[in-house]
Amino acid sequence: MKKSIRIVLFLSIYIVKTALLFSQENNGQINLSGLFNEYDHNPTTVSNRYTQLPQGLFSHTQIMNIPASNQANLLRKVLIVVDSTLYSDLDFEINRYAYDIHYVYGCNVIMEQVDSETCLDIKSLIVSYQNNLDGCVLIGDIAPSFYKTADAIHDNEIAIWPCDLYYMDLTGVWSDQNNDNFFDHYSGDMKPEIFIGRISTANMGNLIGEIEGMRLYLNKNHKYWIGHRKVNKKYALAYTDKSWQNNSYFSNHISNLYGGYKESFTPDGNPSIYGKPDYLERLSNYRYEFVQLAAHSFFYSHVPINEYTHDTLWGGELYSHNIKTLGLNLFCCSACCWTIDTMPSHAFLAGDYIYSPNSEGLSVVGSTKVGGMYPFAKFYSSLHNGETMGQSLVDWWRNKNTNVNNVDSLLCWNFGLTIIGDPLVNFFHCTNGTCKGQITLIERRL
Repeated sequence: MKKSIRIVLFLSIYIVKTALLFSQENNGQINLSGLFNEYDHNPTTVSNRYTQLPQGLFSHTQIMNIPASNQANLLRKVLIVVDSTLYSDLDFEINRYAYDIHYVYGCNVIMEQVDSETCLDIKSLIVSYQNNLDGCVLIGDIAPSFYKTADAIHDNEIAIWPCDLYYMDLTGVWSDQNNDNFFDHYSGDMKPEIFIGRISTANMGNLIGEIEGMRLYLNKNHKYWIGHRKVNKKYALAYTDKSWQNNSYFSNHISNLYGGYKESFTPDGNPSIYGKPDYLERLSNYRYEFVQLAAHSFFYSHVPINEYTHDTLWGGELYSHNIKTLGLNLFCCSACCWTIDTMPSHAFLAGDYIYSPNSEGLSVVGSTKVGGMYPFAKFYSSLHNGETMGQSLVDWWRNKNTNVNNVDSLLCWNFGLTIIGDPLVNFFHCTNGTCKGQITLIERRL
């Protein structure tokens, strides 16, 4: 079920066509030229539900405000913004999520339901709560913002993509200089103040309905928070395609998560087993609570998962697979682009990973366009220190060297980063025995 009104937009997005070399770092500045190849695509179509909105229809209502407890430490305040139509069908599950977060972190939790919003409305609402705000969870198909700029590498090319950094950055100046409903100019320090995460099954094609999908996701998320999923906190997996296998960042930085406990697989390092069947088998292994995949991708497939064998991994295969991994970092172009026209057999990759009834996955960090997170060390060290997925992405941004000569390069390669799923998941906070004594289970009313 989709809201019929939305800000903006039909998109026409460029396709990357050049050959690939892995990036190099020089004096703290990353040379991004040639980082991706012909397999990596921005989506060329976007769902027609994102159309021009009449103005002045926005409404919002605060429906919950849980004060912080005396035990609050890691988080101070979280804002939940929920689609009003979705809330009318799933109020129990959404309220339960808010209480789970409060019980686990002790933070102030505020919930607003919204209707007929534009991205400007959502940004204004977030800013109104910015005092002590750590982050915001968008539940349902909350309006996206889009950014447009000249391509950093290809002359006469234009890139347009959904950009959640607009919501994360509370101090920068974002403008639409040619009044075409795309942000096209940014000034600021590119250091976001809060995290954003999106929980929405609205664009899962014919795989699952929005209400059913959301209920299943929120139920498994609740079971995680009350300790039904054992967390070993031992092993993470880095699975890296041939193009990046000689870059140590891809194989080594993930070791920051569990203090050195990691496994790394590349085509040359594991020629007899590396590829789609092996990767899928590892996704279904409880051994790996976090997986980092580096693979060339469209929004609906990893193409190929192994450049030697050209074994494409389709989103529908992921959706039907029994995924046990809780969190993922997808260095996979457009994997988190939820604004596209889906197909009957698959949706978008991040959704295929975590919104399937067969999946235990809860949270994905990745990009809505060509590009992604790089390098990775700060993100994983923050997770290791007990931070949430959302805060770890904020820490990564704050640690990133943004003093590059070509700002458009940073815009093009990193401004698509977002989190699909629960941004409050982490891999060291109390999710087992400790929390069970704190949380009161809420029975579903008839």
